[in-house]
Amino acid sequence: MSNQDLTRLLLSHGDIQVSPQEVQLLNGEPLTKYFDPRTSSRPSDGGYAVILSGYCRFILEKERASLTSGPLETLLNGLRSMPRSPKAKKLRNSVTTYKIENDQFSVMYQINSGQITVFNTQPKDALQKARDRSERTSVYHVKKDQNGIWRSSDRGIKGSVSTKYAAVNGQSNNLNKAVWLMGEHLKVAYGNVEEYTLFHNPSVGGGGDTWESIQDKFGLTTQVTKAFADTLERAQSKGAETYWVAHSQGGLIFAEGTRYLLNHKSEWALNNLSLNGIRHPDKGRLLDQQYVAFHGNANNNFRSKKLFERAGVTITGIKAHDYDFVTNIIGLNSVNPRKVAGSLIYANHVFSGSIPQSPHTTVQSRESWDKNMIEGPGKGRGVIQKAFNQAESSGKFIVKRISNFLK
Repeated sequence: MSNQDLTRLLLSHGDIQVSPQEVQLLNGEPLTKYFDPRTSSRPSDGGYAVILSGYCRFILEKERASLTSGPLETLLNGLRSMPRSPKAKKLRNSVTTYKIENDQFSVMYQINSGQITVFNTQPKDALQKARDRSERTSVYHVKKDQNGIWRSSDRGIKGSVSTKYAAVNGQSNNLNKAVWLMGEHLKVAYGNVEEYTLFHNPSVGGGGDTWESIQDKFGLTTQVTKAFADTLERAQSKGAETYWVAHSQGGLIFAEGTRYLLNHKSEWALNNLSLNGIRHPDKGRLLDQQYVAFHGNANNNFRSKKLFERAGVTITGIKAHDYDFVTNIIGLNSVNPRKVAGSLIYANHVFSGSIPQSPHTTVQSRESWDKNMIEGPGKGRGVIQKAFNQAESSGKFIVKRISNFLK
């Protein structure tokens, strides 16, 4: 299998644990035969040959280094004798691609001429969520390595913004994902960025993250937002301009953190006879060194702009896909029937789609997104989505075609 085939299968069916750029880099390395170091079995022993992609070898080595690879090794060993086990399931739209799993890991592979090529290994949802919950709200210094891959410092730094650029990530992002994803968003917002400060909003699971968002949306300041407000205040105290990007739930955190500071760190909208800091003595100057771009944000832009004007925050840009469920439905940022309908119709690509086909995860041009929806990797358009797209393309909707689909 080619590097492109391995990467396409991984992005279509798996949850990657590094950036797409690093996946390409890892899968460009030679395939290797698997063996279990816990036993005397070597790659040349009997049974099917189990071949690992560069990405899978990298993930396996990480699990081995943390002494958590046992259940994963068991699955890989089992493929050597019985790749078509009754427990193995064929993946969608495939006759040779399978997935097998136990309580802790999933392994995805393809069978060809007596050889098993493993293109993805990943923790099961329960294990991954447990790992994500162990992460804490913190600030990280992030910098590109010699290959252009974003790398974070080993430990978070309490409340310190040490760079010109900074970011706050959204919902359901563990640290690994937040590091590369926010780097990509900063590139779109501000051009060639080589390092930045990440305020990491850790994931506590889909339900927990949603509950956090609801609280911040209705002015019930969460602990993560209070920590962000302290970070924002420290950045302001440096006296140097800081350029932020806030994605998804990060938009709510930024908006509510601003409101919290305007209210003299009170959770109540009405404080000292002042509604949302309308009489704050530093009105227009409280956060006047802070600049922010919003991408796919969950906060309501109309309400937030009033807060930012009051605090002196400068908005450098707002970008959202026409069919982004988070911005249009959760953020209540559109009453356009086409956008609302499209956001509902493409919601499955936001919550369970591949990264290239998501209308929410990354910033894409209209042409790039259309191409990804046709060519993948991912599930493509369903029946209703095809009908909607055909109606849009035929001119039944009044659509303003712009070079950047995100505006």
